[in-house]
Amino acid sequence: MTKIERCSDAAVLCRLYGEFCAEKGAITLPLDTETFCRVFFQENCIHLAAWQGNRPVGFASGCADAGRRVGYLSFIGVCTDMRRQGIGRALLHALEQELCTFPFVRRIETVFFNPVHLPWLILVAGGATHPCMPGTDQKSALYPLLLSDGYTEWTVQNAYYRALAGYTDPPTLAKTRARLLSEGIEVTLYDPAEHRDLAGLFDDINNPGWGAQVLAAVDQPIVVAVDHTAENLIVSYTGPLSTDPGGRGNFCGIGTRRAYRGRGIGKVVFCEMCRRHAERGATFMSLYTGDQNPARHIYEAAGFCIVRSFGNLRKEVVLL
Repeated sequence: MTKIERCSDAAVLCRLYGEFCAEKGAITLPLDTETFCRVFFQENCIHLAAWQGNRPVGFASGCADAGRRVGYLSFIGVCTDMRRQGIGRALLHALEQELCTFPFVRRIETVFFNPVHLPWLILVAGGATHPCMPGTDQKSALYPLLLSDGYTEWTVQNAYYRALAGYTDPPTLAKTRARLLSEGIEVTLYDPAEHRDLAGLFDDINNPGWGAQVLAAVDQPIVVAVDHTAENLIVSYTGPLSTDPGGRGNFCGIGTRRAYRGRGIGKVVFCEMCRRHAERGATFMSLYTGDQNPARHIYEAAGFCIVRSFGNLRKEVVLL
């Protein structure tokens, strides 16, 4: 008989997680115990283990966010030889019940807002990794389980990848850049002494999350588009430019003021970032965006290809 209960033994859970990561075709990365604890053992996190006698055969983890009034599913896995016995569904239901003990939880989701960031392997990229899963891997066993258990998919996050060795701009970019310069718009690196209202850009695009990350990293190079006809107003950004130890050029979003959209500014800004990342030694870039997000056309024009798709799924909580 399988028993499911809360588990705080990091060594047991980390070892079990490592078994799942070692399976053929898995994209999750094994973690040492210290890293596992840093990733999974956060505020309002819940960990469950399924036991067959003294043997742990399944692991489920989730967390709750009071600000968004959401419970997140972070991970559910069952040992290969114990699958198709209902253990995964039992872990899912047990985790849902535990998350609903937080009185503020109104729905349960799998989405990139989850503070538990699971690094994953980009299989087509020879060992390159991305720092977080932005939802449920559509090729995983968990994806059809959630769909069959009342979860609905409201969007898909596509993960993009591009090697940066030998990066060159798209053929039409030079013409767009020249046109923008003739209109007084220059793409360059942010200079706080010369360029104005970076914070206001994030107000205009209504993305305080990106703003907080970028404004906390102004000591690093940030690619911006500046309108010299408007007193050096910053009208677009991407960056900051930093490189992970694995060679990934970081990407913290791209945004253009609403009044300046439709002029090709975002494409020039993004390609400028790619070129500078390559010059600074980054070997690849990876990112994700919603399949209906117009920004995908910027990434695809720069030579990025979809390497994985993740579902953002949701189930509303029935309050008793």
